[in-house]
This record gives sequence, C-alpha cells and structure tokens, in this order.
Amino acid sequence: MIQLAQLKKKTSLSAENLLLRGCILRNTEHVYGAVVYQGHDTKIMKNSANARYKLSKLEGQTTTSIISIFGVQVVMALIGAYLGTDWLVSNRESVNYLGDLLGDNKESFSTMLINQCGTWILIFTNFVPISLMVTLELVKFWQGMFMSSDYLMYDEEQDMPIRAQSSNLNEELGQVEYVFSDKTGTLTCNIMEFRKFTAGAKLYGTDQNPSPDDVQESNVRFHDPQLKLDLLDPKAPNHEALVRVLVFLSCCHTIIIDQKKGTYNAASPDELALVNAAKQFGFEFKGFDKNDNMVVENRNTGESLKYQLLHVCEFNSTRKRMSVILKDPQGRTVLMCKGADSVILERLNQKSLDSQVLKKTQQ
Repeated sequence: MIQLAQLKKKTSLSAENLLLRGCILRNTEHVYGAVVYQGHDTKIMKNSANARYKLSKLEGQTTTSIISIFGVQVVMALIGAYLGTDWLVSNRESVNYLGDLLGDNKESFSTMLINQCGTWILIFTNFVPISLMVTLELVKFWQGMFMSSDYLMYDEEQDMPIRAQSSNLNEELGQVEYVFSDKTGTLTCNIMEFRKFTAGAKLYGTDQNPSPDDVQESNVRFHDPQLKLDLLDPKAPNHEALVRVLVFLSCCHTIIIDQKKGTYNAASPDELALVNAAKQFGFEFKGFDKNDNMVVENRNTGESLKYQLLHVCEFNSTRKRMSVILKDPQGRTVLMCKGADSVILERLNQKSLDSQVLKKTQQ
C-alpha cells in the first residue's frame, strides 16, 4: 500500500505498477513513483560483470608466439652474457684494448654478468616482431572499413549500414559453421505477417502477393478479393461469422495507442499483426473513451462500436493464452480468448469438437 499526500488516499500496488529500467513514459504527463530494487545489493547488480575482452584465435596465436620469441631472446641473452662475461674475466690481461668492456678489476663476476645481459638483450631486440602487431591492427582497421561499406549488408528499413565497433574478431566471421538459437524470434527478427485466416468454415487469403495498388497495414500481406465481397454483403452466408472474427481481432488484445504518433504499441509482433489486419479489413481499434470503453470503428458501415472492458487475463507462458471479458453494445457479457491451438482445443466442448468448422479449420 502507498498513500499519496496530494490525493489523500491509499492505493494498492501490484506487478502492473512496476516500471522496469528503460521504460518510456507515454500517453500521460506524469507519474507518481517510488524507487525500488536499486543499489549495489540488487540481483541485477550482483549478476552484472565487466565486459570480457574478446580475443580472436589469430590474436591469441600471435600473442603466444611473441611471448615464446621473447622467452627465447632472454635465454639466448643469458647464455651469451654468461659466456661473454666468462671470456672477459679469463682474458682480462690479454685484451686491454677493450677498455670499458673489461670494467674495473674490482668489479665482480655477477655485476659484469648483469651488464652483459642487458647488452645481449639489446643485440637480440630484433627477434621480437613489434611491427607485426601494428601491421595486424592496420589490416583489421581496413577490413572494418570494407565491411562498413558493403552494400549487401545495408539495412534499408533502418537506413543503417553495418558498423564494425570492434575489429578484433574480423577473421572469426568467416569461420562460423553453426548458429544455436533458443527461440525462433532470434532468426525471424520477430517479423509476423498476416496472410490467411478462417472465419466460420471458410478460408480467406491466397498465396499470391497483393498488388502494389492495395494499401497494406504494417505486418499485413493479405490478398483475397472474396473477403471484401462477403464483408460488404450482409446477405452473404459467411458475413456474420466474418464480422465476429474481425471484432474479436480488434478487441482481444492489450495494445496501447501512441497519442502523439497515432500508432499501435503492442507487447508482441503477432498481436500487432492481428490488430492491424482487423484495421485493414475495416474494423479499427480507436482506443478508449472517457468511460474506459473500447471503441472500434466499423469503416464498412460507418458505425462506432463500444465495448466495456471488464477484465483482462494477460498472456503468460503458463496459460499460453490471453482472455478479455467485455460487455458488448447489446449488453451481453462476452469472453474472448486467443492462444496456442493446443491449449484452446482442449477447452472446447464436445459440440465444438464435432463441428464442421473445426474440421475445416484444421485442414
């Protein structure tokens, strides 16, 4: 419970009142809120970690090779320093012409060994290919430039070319053999298109693409001249069933209309496709009026239908369906439910299971 001083009343809060990080405020000027689940002791902060530096196989092999070469350089420098120091100490009197290399007579063997070790490391400096790393970085940089200018990887819808934000893994892209995905939406980009549906015992929609002159809503690619004939003719045998289906599509959802843009905001692309399909066929969801009634405009007849929303059972992975309870313009209480066919079919009564409509739909 939370009590607002301005409203002077207590209000119950639930999961529906929780705004997650990244939410956008729409269709309202302000909200009253209290910050919860914040700080370094929250689950999201405990599970967060710094981004791991990604290393390609080529870069890993190059680093290993350079370390190995440097190790060989140090070993050879130690061997050369030891042999050189031993020779200088043994022949100190006969090689006076070497001057400072001989050092002081009081200088110990270990001191001369350290000096000789530094000398031999400088002699073998060219062993380490320092220019190799610079060359690889330049090559990867230009590879990223070529990838960014590849027109085959240009996205016309978002007007965005590929962006190589990191050039460390360029050579790994050509070695991908398997793609593992946990859900189909990752591969389909969550693009849903409304192509066919059944109303009564009749199937609407063909495999043909709509003509360029046909105005199509987003997420809808539908072509069937018979639909318009049955929809505009009240005497058509399938007219009543068709109207019921389209009213169902325009009412059974949780879509919110963006008042500034006039577009639908849906929780899932399939829900957006269904509502846009109803809109294209003449049943447009217009939002809610002052009395919280769902308003559906039938553009085919010019009639405005109002449905009182009584309750919404939102979709979840357990129920695999969503339901709305409405009161239609005739005052009847109606339950509309949509979801996975396996869940809906097992809840049909025997009369519906034996009907020809179900058999035609399953075909």
